Amino acid sequence: MAKKKSRPVLPGMSAVSQAEAYEEASYFARKCGLTRDEALRMMREAQGSLSMAKAAAGRRNK
Repeated sequence: MAKKKSRPVLPGMSAVSQAEAYEEASYFARKCGLTRDEALRMMREAQGSLSMAKAAAGRRNK
């Protein structure tokens, strides 16, 4: 019997439900004195830069 291939996880905020992202952003905003929108924007920017860094690292290693 062949093994099932695991599905790739899409990069970015799509791996997390929208409700979970808002809850995490609300917590982060309270701790850092930001609005929820500012916290969400920072989280998305950080996630985007992380995926871009991984892509750049993959190009360098080949």
